[in-house]
Amino acid sequence: MELLTFLLTSAPVLLFVTGVIAALGKSNLRIPESLSVTLNIYLLLAIGLKGGMGLAAVSLDELAAPLAVTLVLGMVLPLVAFGLGRLLKFSFHERIAMAATFGSVSLVTYVAATAQLERLGISYEPFMTTLVVVLEIPGLVVALLLYNQTRVLGITAAPSQSFTVIRDSMLSKSILLLIAGLVVGFVTPDTSALTPFFVDLFPGVLLLFLLSLGVKVGHQLKDVPAYGMKFLIVGTMFPLIGAVVGYFAAGLAGLSDGGTILLMTLSASGSYIAAPAMLQASVPEAEPSFYLTLALAVTFPFNLLVGIPLFITIVT
Repeated sequence: MELLTFLLTSAPVLLFVTGVIAALGKSNLRIPESLSVTLNIYLLLAIGLKGGMGLAAVSLDELAAPLAVTLVLGMVLPLVAFGLGRLLKFSFHERIAMAATFGSVSLVTYVAATAQLERLGISYEPFMTTLVVVLEIPGLVVALLLYNQTRVLGITAAPSQSFTVIRDSMLSKSILLLIAGLVVGFVTPDTSALTPFFVDLFPGVLLLFLLSLGVKVGHQLKDVPAYGMKFLIVGTMFPLIGAVVGYFAAGLAGLSDGGTILLMTLSASGSYIAAPAMLQASVPEAEPSFYLTLALAVTFPFNLLVGIPLFITIVT
């Protein structure tokens, strides 16, 4: 209880809850969209840079097993989400949306978990950001392949190209900035000039971003009741199932306690950036309000307030 209280009263959680309360209470607190976009770009680039700096300190042998396990994990998670959707009797296009959403990852959830680990003094592998990039893409491709199978069954479906999805995903803002940061952090011999802006200021920028995200979540909570109880069930059940899968994957990869917590967090998260972009382009039958509300208004708050503290408690 002491650990849970410590985590739930941390600055990131409190600022996020403040944003939710402001939105629900119809406060005049407003975060300009341009500021939210700027903060998002900063976080993506900073995470990539920090990951690149850590990547420069590890050998390929250390990275091989975690990369292989993470690639397989990225193909398993969307199948688990699709199967859960079938069990709960969601429509086919809703199941495809769930496969894409839960097959990809939430970078902000990952960042929040790293902030908690650093606050607790729990170390983790320096290449974890690389695993974030690896885990982002396979779930989208698997979801698209599941969608294209409908043509075999004689159900009308818009044709989509896996290559196009991979290309668009790799060129999306989140992946592009992460990879750019990884490369810069990896090849720059002296990163001391980057540290004051991208490392020292990181915690404060994260707080501002979580405040703005809390406001967005608060505005979306009104859409949750329209989808019924099973919507809440899947939004809170999948993070627990995904975390269990991530826990065993971390064991196979030989990750430390901190790395295990982060892989559990990634496996439990739902994408509200990369997955919506793919779904809007390739699965037009899926309702954006369904998968955006699921990832942003149900799964993200659950992971921030319940999931991450639970994962840390279990592993430590």
